[in-house]
Amino acid sequence: MNSIIFPGQGSQYVGMGNIWYSDYTEAKKVFDEADKILKFPLTDIIFNGPEDSLKKTNNAQPAILVTSIAILEAVKSLKKINLSKFCDYVAGHSLGEYTALYASEVLNFESVLKLVRYRGELMNKSDKSGNGKMAAIIGLKISKIEKILNNFNKKGVCEIANDNSDGQVVISGNKEDVDSFKLLAKNEGAKLTVDLNVSAPFHCKLMKNAAEKMKSAINEVLYNKYTIPLISNVEATPCKKISDFKILLSNQITNTVKWRETIMFMEKKGVNRIYEIGPGNVLTGLVKRIAKGIECFSIQNPEDMDNLE
Repeated sequence: MNSIIFPGQGSQYVGMGNIWYSDYTEAKKVFDEADKILKFPLTDIIFNGPEDSLKKTNNAQPAILVTSIAILEAVKSLKKINLSKFCDYVAGHSLGEYTALYASEVLNFESVLKLVRYRGELMNKSDKSGNGKMAAIIGLKISKIEKILNNFNKKGVCEIANDNSDGQVVISGNKEDVDSFKLLAKNEGAKLTVDLNVSAPFHCKLMKNAAEKMKSAINEVLYNKYTIPLISNVEATPCKKISDFKILLSNQITNTVKWRETIMFMEKKGVNRIYEIGPGNVLTGLVKRIAKGIECFSIQNPEDMDNLE
């Protein structure tokens, strides 16, 4: 059984997708169409930077989405793949969930691109105080982190943003509380704590305003039936009703990304090969740490297509 997964914010880099644009018509069409829809030279930022512009949330999110879809469309054409027959599940990490919605044909390209551009703008502006941050806690399981949080006397917000794998959990919230929690985690045996270079504290209550505004935009879009089961970040199970998924998609901005549970669900259902399509290979590394019985391959360069079976 096969699954396809799509990366989220942080996987971007200047020049990503350039070789696909140059050599494959299907990919070029995606990039060119994105610029037309947005009425904005996103492709120029993707290929030429500067890096500071690309990593801004309002640019990074649509850039990663467009690059991932461009690679996906080229792969489908070149390898003559019918995704609904090839793939048993799709999923994406945070932003990548929108790419998965496109892959499962729930949203068309224009709809998903406009939603993601809007999402990026909202999330970029959501922490006006600049008082939020995110940090990765390395070396503690989520059960231990949950226990520390339950006993943590925080003044503001400090929550689990991403359950990425055993021993890699990301927390998000107010700077003062996140920094205090990092010290507690170190005292409880964390090997390392790493501040993330992000523009806002994603996947926590501080994103509430962004989630409310995103909810309205999500409800205005036309949705189709799933052609491939899509595993939700919020629940780590396949969502069966579009009406339910609209709620989950808006809740995703403030809720924990249950990535470890998502991959464990796939393994339990018999998935033995996963392909990460898009820039970077972060998710491939996570899958290998979560599920020893699953082979995972990153498809980010044309030569990577040799791994597709």
